[in-house]
Amino acid sequence: MIAKDEKLQIWTLPNRLSIIRILFIPIIIFCMEKGFFFAAFFLFIIAGITDGLDGFIARKLNMTTKLGLYLDPIADKLLVSSVLITLTYFKLVPLWITIILVCREFLINGLRSFYAVEGIAVYPSFAGKLKTMLQIVGIAFILFDSGNDYLRNTPLDKVGLYILYGALFFSIFSAWNYIAAIFKPHTNSNKQ
Repeated sequence: MIAKDEKLQIWTLPNRLSIIRILFIPIIIFCMEKGFFFAAFFLFIIAGITDGLDGFIARKLNMTTKLGLYLDPIADKLLVSSVLITLTYFKLVPLWITIILVCREFLINGLRSFYAVEGIAVYPSFAGKLKTMLQIVGIAFILFDSGNDYLRNTPLDKVGLYILYGALFFSIFSAWNYIAAIFKPHTNSNKQ
């Protein structure tokens, strides 16, 4: 009986949306590999919507779970990193941008996992959430532009890349803040 209740709490709608986001990744990559960038764009947008939706539902309907606290960011990182790496393979995103963005994700998730073992939850900052949003919007623009011959060599051609530059700034800024907060000496809480 207890095991059944635990399963019901784990498989909440927000957690299912995170798993759907993960399952979309190979389909998006397959579409890109076959040159169906507009289909990849459409699927990526749906996956991005599930990102915002799962957090909203978890908070509004009080469906937050421990699994969800880890599954949601992992789904985001897998989605964004996989598509960024594939875009770099197709020479649509410079390699150095992808390396910095992906390495930052491994660093911060590694630190989060280390502290999770100690029972300390490290929550995303506003800058981290803004970075994720800019990455999703920038990647979506690049996918849309790659699937649309009419936008090539127009002022809109590089919008996605410029948005990724903004994501890069917030990525470095939020990583610095995470690291500074983690390694900052803690004062005695009894002192006021």
